[in-house]
Amino acid sequence: MNRLLVIVLACLAVALYVRSPIDLLPDAAGLFGVVDDLLVALGVTWWLRHRGAPPRPRTTARQRARGPGDRAHTSGASRDESTAASGDEAPADPYAVLGVHRGATRDEIRDAYRAQMKLYHPDRVADLGPELQQVAHRKAIEIQRAFEEIG
Repeated sequence: MNRLLVIVLACLAVALYVRSPIDLLPDAAGLFGVVDDLLVALGVTWWLRHRGAPPRPRTTARQRARGPGDRAHTSGASRDESTAASGDEAPADPYAVLGVHRGATRDEIRDAYRAQMKLYHPDRVADLGPELQQVAHRKAIEIQRAFEEIG
């Protein structure tokens, strides 16, 4: 079912429940009746947010942008620099580059692409040194290729 349709139907159901005289606790019960309506609304909101969503990794946006292989690096050198120095660039998995799972929706892929481009876009790193600008440029190209390959 379309996500927007589900949200609209859930909001309509909550509104009907709040306005309905038939509740778990009637509104005539005073504060308890209002709390009952509030708990139902919060429960539906929680359900909408977590329905069918895979568990989120506990990483920062910058770590997700680097990809799964860079989380152990602390030297400041990126994967791009290390592979460029060795000369053996393997084609990267586009899903790993964007930091999404293989079953991701178009919206999730688009949001991941935008988040990563915010980190590596050449306009964002214009005030950094030329080495970091080159790294960001290579990473931005890699992100664009991954997005085009998936999308």
